[in-house]
Amino acid sequence: MLAGAVTSGIHVRRAQADEYFDPQALEITADQQQASDLSYFSRQGGQQPGRYRVAVVVNQTQRDEREIAFVDTGGTLSPVLNLAYLKRLGVNIAAFSSFDALHDEETFTDIGKYIPDASTHFDFTHHQLVLSIPQAAMLQKSADYIPPEQWDDGIPAAFVDYNLTGSTTNIDNIHDNSSYLSLRSGINLGAWRLRNYATFEYGNTHHWQSQGTSLQRAITPLKSALTIGNAYTSGEVFDSFQFTGLQLASDENMLPDSQRGFAPTIRGVAHSNARVSVRQHGYTIYETYVAPGAFVISDLFPTSQSGDLEITVHESDGSERTFTQPYSSVAFMLREKRLKFSASAGRYNSPDAEGDTPPFVQASAFYGLSSSLTLYGGAELSGHYQALALGLGKDFGRFGALGVDTVAAKAHLSDDRLALGQQIRAQYQKNLAETNTSLTLSTSHYTTHDFYSFSEANDDSDPDQHVHNRRNRTQFSLTQDLGALGNISASFYRQDYWNASAVDQTVHLGYYANYKGVSLSVGYYLTRSSADDSDNERAINLSISVPLSRWLPGATTSYSLNNNLDGHTTRQVSLYGTALAHDRLNYNLQQGFDNQANTANSNLALAYHGGYGSASLGYSHDRYSNRVNYGAAGGIVATQYGVTLSQSLGDTLALIRADEASDVQVEGATNVHTDSRGYAVMPTLSAYHKNTISLDTETLAENVDLDQNSRTIVPTSGAVVLANYHTHVGIRTLITLTAHGRPLPFGASAYVSNGTSAKSSVGIVGEAGQVYLSGVPLRGTLHASWRQKGQDMRCSAPLRLPDTAGRTPVTLMNLQCQ
Repeated sequence: MLAGAVTSGIHVRRAQADEYFDPQALEITADQQQASDLSYFSRQGGQQPGRYRVAVVVNQTQRDEREIAFVDTGGTLSPVLNLAYLKRLGVNIAAFSSFDALHDEETFTDIGKYIPDASTHFDFTHHQLVLSIPQAAMLQKSADYIPPEQWDDGIPAAFVDYNLTGSTTNIDNIHDNSSYLSLRSGINLGAWRLRNYATFEYGNTHHWQSQGTSLQRAITPLKSALTIGNAYTSGEVFDSFQFTGLQLASDENMLPDSQRGFAPTIRGVAHSNARVSVRQHGYTIYETYVAPGAFVISDLFPTSQSGDLEITVHESDGSERTFTQPYSSVAFMLREKRLKFSASAGRYNSPDAEGDTPPFVQASAFYGLSSSLTLYGGAELSGHYQALALGLGKDFGRFGALGVDTVAAKAHLSDDRLALGQQIRAQYQKNLAETNTSLTLSTSHYTTHDFYSFSEANDDSDPDQHVHNRRNRTQFSLTQDLGALGNISASFYRQDYWNASAVDQTVHLGYYANYKGVSLSVGYYLTRSSADDSDNERAINLSISVPLSRWLPGATTSYSLNNNLDGHTTRQVSLYGTALAHDRLNYNLQQGFDNQANTANSNLALAYHGGYGSASLGYSHDRYSNRVNYGAAGGIVATQYGVTLSQSLGDTLALIRADEASDVQVEGATNVHTDSRGYAVMPTLSAYHKNTISLDTETLAENVDLDQNSRTIVPTSGAVVLANYHTHVGIRTLITLTAHGRPLPFGASAYVSNGTSAKSSVGIVGEAGQVYLSGVPLRGTLHASWRQKGQDMRCSAPLRLPDTAGRTPVTLMNLQCQ
């Protein structure tokens, strides 16, 4: 009988425009139980009016996520909107005169009244507010455009990111201790970011150095960033250098990916268990420990856009080898009518204690004259130095892109000599999609021996110690993908000098292949240095690695051979891999042999990567020395919510807040989980992009529930953004509610609170007055509400869970609601 009644009711209503369910078709079997007003639920997706957190979807693209008020408009829920929010969503308000009578904060619910053919739909199941707006009513922006109104400057915060490396070395019973600590600290307040970078070196001498302090903020209308304090000039037209002053420069991160037009990889060879240090602009910016053989440094974080890197390999026998790695950013082509600029003014910071520190002004700009032609140039002005630059970049289609520029410079040197010089540079780039070939070439010629860059002119403090000025400089790189056969790469760098036979040169040829997890690498290296005491070095390196996961999960074995073509050969066998849950532990065991020293070397390294940072420990032994090296890295973030430990911090990050939800994993982030308070740090985000942070609900404790497990945020550069998750922490209960001796009406809503922030989920009363609630506190008050005969009804009841609560998946109890 009931089935027939329900079928009949649905059949009659199908003639209506919307699907409709007649509440009278429900048969309440519980004695004396009545039904509340269920008209809100009678239509598909219907819900009670109120505030709901939703993802806002405009024309099938999610644009925002926020809490929005919904009101009843003729049986359906409509969002409460205003002009300010429509502008934020990218609606072209100015195109519709119907909006003229409204101010920005005035609310309305019927968007179709103002924009023809526009509509809204509340998808409660997926927590979405879906807006359909004719394309002609939208501002013409790229599909990945995010309005600046959605950018989040984050919350007030202070942080420090630390990286410690050190070693204890024993050479012939002589102990040597050394350590290196780098600290990147900051304070955020609104859009302002205060930053400091400092290092501490401990060894034979103790040396603390603050490498720079700056105050930064975004200038949104100009799509640029303002920096006050220590900064680096742009390296796209002139050589980059550090200064103290002001800088205003375009920030391409503010542009969508579709509207955007480099740290280098360092390769070298170590003959023993060695320490490798990298210096730029007179500062040590990186340090690591490597085993004998070829090494690759690909995680460098340069502090400026250009400037040669000085790499020193400290061998275990005390010898050192130094070579230069060129580093410069290429002048990219710009879209038509696009402007990119940088302007700096201040005082030069010389790494030479006796160098000059004059005031200066530098400006450079790039402008897209057409879709294939970019004009760029700049000026560098100081009391004793002037330089002008002018260049042109041209896209030749399938023939590649070419940039040609010239710099003319005049410098008054410390010995009162006037130096006039000119640099002519050409840059070429070509990517062949058909053959997966990438080619870059850059060559510079200095027409006279008297060309000085701004930093060279100011660091020239001793006239009797003039360095040989550059004459020619050439850089070349080629990569070729061979498909299943692997890929090859080649790089070349050469620099010669006026009035000298000295040459700096590096050559690398490499072949890489991988077949079913087995990888092969063959490389040739040539290094020549202009240093008087430096020898040329040639080497061939061969390495092969084989996965052992079939027998030892997460493990790989490898063999490498290095020969420097003068009879010196080193061999190395390694076993490395990961262990523990989420691959938290990395291990590496190595055994090698050096034929020239006729000695073996051993190396053991362990690295633990946890949610609060990483730690490493290593031991190496060879004929010359025994060494124990160690390291630790991580971050500390302090906000109004307390102090939270973190993995190493990037520039932009998020503070995850899920109160009392401890040890919850963050999806897509290795080993990131909430602490005992329910807080965690997502250490790296993409500035000015949508970042979705999701909590893994499978790792929630039995007494924890989330309203939503996902948050989407758009942080500004350097921001610490709050990703707040509403948690319900407590007991899961099934409560039978009665009022005046009768079961509470079917369809009533109920929740429990304890007078503080703790609040259970909201449940709907079902048959026999039963309601399921999660996150129920041990003590509190149950609140119920329903609508009956056109009137709003409410009741409440004190709640005290039994001592056995939580011992079973669901706690059963009865309450009398009054």
